[in-house]
Amino acid sequence: MQQKISSAIRSRYFSDTEFYSKFISIAIPVTLQNFLSSSLNLTNNILVGQLGDASVAAVGLANQVFFILMVVMTGIGGGVSVYISQFWGGEKYDRIKKVVSLSLIITLAASLIFFIPSFLIPRQLLLLFSSDSGVIAQGIAYLRPVSFSYFLMATSICFSSALRSTGNVRLPLFANMVSIFVNTALNFVLIFGMFGLPAMGVAGSGTATLIARIAENSILFIFIYTSDNIVAVRLKDLFNIPADLVKKFFNTCGELITKDVVWALGTSLYMVIYARISTESVASVNIVSTIRNLAYVFFGGVSNACLIMVGNKIGSNEREAAYKYAGRFLKITLALSAVVGTALILSRHLALSPYKVSDTVLGYASGLMIVNAVMLAPVSFASLGITGVMRSGGDIRYSIVVDFIAVWLIGLPLAWLGGIVLHLSIVWVFLLVNLQEIFKSVIVIRRYRSGKWLNNMVNDI
Repeated sequence: MQQKISSAIRSRYFSDTEFYSKFISIAIPVTLQNFLSSSLNLTNNILVGQLGDASVAAVGLANQVFFILMVVMTGIGGGVSVYISQFWGGEKYDRIKKVVSLSLIITLAASLIFFIPSFLIPRQLLLLFSSDSGVIAQGIAYLRPVSFSYFLMATSICFSSALRSTGNVRLPLFANMVSIFVNTALNFVLIFGMFGLPAMGVAGSGTATLIARIAENSILFIFIYTSDNIVAVRLKDLFNIPADLVKKFFNTCGELITKDVVWALGTSLYMVIYARISTESVASVNIVSTIRNLAYVFFGGVSNACLIMVGNKIGSNEREAAYKYAGRFLKITLALSAVVGTALILSRHLALSPYKVSDTVLGYASGLMIVNAVMLAPVSFASLGITGVMRSGGDIRYSIVVDFIAVWLIGLPLAWLGGIVLHLSIVWVFLLVNLQEIFKSVIVIRRYRSGKWLNNMVNDI
């Protein structure tokens, strides 16, 4: 009987070798890249954590500026993936270079907008989040050097998204690996002052990030342009973009960016509320967010594979296969969340042991890790549904409404109620904020079943 059940499970879930072969070929390299990147961030966070509570809080608050820009870039990168994956599936190869050209123009312009205040008026930016003078002083020291990396992040995201959407996942992975090793090594050297160099503290971490981005972009540019890759745009390509593509891309990316900025601004306001609770609360959230991101790398790989594979099917007008694939990805995400959530709870003390921060921060961080583990299933399910399933079919406008309701009408009022009115601890406030994910999960299920997210974006381009 047991053998028959096992055979039935294999037949139902694992008989489609084409699906799983392509899934693994995309998800594993992306997961590995995200793992390495998150490991770097965790290492950097631990190194900064040796400097005390204020340093951890300063970097966390300064990175809110980077976080909002990153969200804008991710929205544009998502637009690149949506269009290129569908162009690739529909064999419209001549349009791919035009999408990359357009995305470069937009992302570099966005980088300039964020660079100017980050470099020229960092104090005023940080005062939006905290009034702690020690935290602000260290945040300025970190923000100024790291602001130059914004331009490099723009080109990296555009080219990496384009390469992955055309099936080349190895080059972005290799470039990211080099960047990670450079960043990690330089963090040791510059933060603490080694080999005769002065100890720069948090400013050393920002400088290391900048140099690592230079290394990553150098590798991408060398390989793309020496091989004359399909995504290798020239100066003339930047002035030869069809009006119909510009209009449609701006509509989609505008919606993507709006959706992500709605979410990001709300998330940044959470940090404002956390900072009003205490500096220790901000430090603990920053520590746990970095650890959590390491746990989320698996879901990033699944989401990226979903976006590309389902997008390919939609682009080739295989709606039934696209729907079927999306359902599998949602089930895979639920199974992963159970495993990763358990690992988070069991490893929380070990993960927090390297930090030289106060007992208060460690206590908060331990509680926050438990909350993250408990809420992992609805968080990952909703994220995959919105950024993987809905985005693959260009169903962006609907997800804007979902995020607006979840963040601004559920999460923020609960954060304000718990943190400012009731004066609850950061652990309980964080739990209240995450209740929005249950609402989002229910909406994702309903939207998926309706099939209204299945839209071919490139039929008339």
